[in-house]
Formats: sequence, C-alpha cells, structure tokens
Amino acid sequence: MKNSPKQYIVYDNVILGRNIIIEPYAIIGIKDRFHPDSETTIGDDSFIGARCTIYQNVRAGNMLDVSDQTSIFYDNVIGDRVRIGPKAVIKNSCIIGDDVRINANVFMERVIIGSNVFIGPGVIFTDDKHPPCPRYSDCIQHTNVESYVSIGAGVIIAPGVRIGNHTQIYSGSVVTTDIPPNSVVAGSPAKVIKRFDELKCTANFFEKPFEWWDVNK
Repeated sequence: MKNSPKQYIVYDNVILGRNIIIEPYAIIGIKDRFHPDSETTIGDDSFIGARCTIYQNVRAGNMLDVSDQTSIFYDNVIGDRVRIGPKAVIKNSCIIGDDVRINANVFMERVIIGSNVFIGPGVIFTDDKHPPCPRYSDCIQHTNVESYVSIGAGVIIAPGVRIGNHTQIYSGSVVTTDIPPNSVVAGSPAKVIKRFDELKCTANFFEKPFEWWDVNK
C-alpha cells in the first residue's frame, strides 16, 4: 500500500486492495453508533484524500477516487471508477454504479445511481418529505437515477423520484416528479423542454453530446 506519512486511521475491519493511496487524517472503517459492526472494503488502485471519513459497511470497487473532506456513511455500495469530489456527503443506503462522477458539495441519501452518470457540484438529493417518522423507510422510497444521466450544478431532487436514462438536467433545476428517459429538463419545477437525442455539440467536436456513452452498447 502506498501512502503519505502515516497520519491516518484504518480500522481492523477494513479490507484494502492493492496500490491504495491514503492521505493524512483520513479515517476508514469507523463504527456507526446506530448499526452493528461490519466490514468495509476498498478496491485496487483507489485514492482516499485528506480528512475523508469512510464508515463501516461500505463496499467500493476498483479505482475509487475520493477527494478531501468527503464523508461516506454506513451501508453504501460503490462501483468501479467512481470519483467523488471534496466535501461531498454520501449518507446511508446508496448504490452507485460504475464510471460515476460526483462533484463537490453533493449530498445524497437512499439514492440508487446507474452507470455513466455525471452529478455537478452542489446537487442535493433531498430525503425527507417532512420531519422523519417511525415509518420513514416505508414512506420514502429510494430515489433512482438510471444510467447515462447528466445533472447540472445546484440541482435539487425530491425524494423518491426516478430519472430515466439518457437525460440531462440543466443547472439550478428543481426536480419534483419522475423524468422519462431521453429527456432534457429545466426549471423550477423542472419540466421536459426537449428530447435528449435532439441535443447538439455546439463546439462541433462530436455529432451529438455524450455520444461516447453509447460506444460500447
């Protein structure tokens, strides 16, 4: 394992892959006082930035890249090649697919994310319709973001909605209802303004934006 001067904490219940870089003051495998003990696993060739905190019961694939001061809480599953920006908060019960980019200051809890998803800085996935009640987990379903979705900066997403595949959400939108696949949405509340396959690459580098997403389909 590669590392900076050993000023970090890795608990005994952590399984680390090969070629892990851990920066100073990171904490991996800390116990969540509300849950029983469990293992945390981090895959090969991963990077954990300074002052990051990763709790027990986190399962991350290869090439995880977590920037400074991010917190990943209990009961999260993360795929391969996931990058998480600084000061993001990944609360409980999230599932994140492969090739996902989560930018700085994102908050999410009880969110399922597919693969090839981009989440801009400051995106908030709200997780409560009202102050929590004893039937919270029955009332609030997981939010679902399907694969091939781009979410702009500062978007707010209501709990329990589904965002269909091949969708772009413009910055500052407030998503309160389900979004069908192949959509471009904007506004507060967000509404469909065009189809995803109508988007153009304004720089003319590609025939259409995000066309590399579909190369291996």
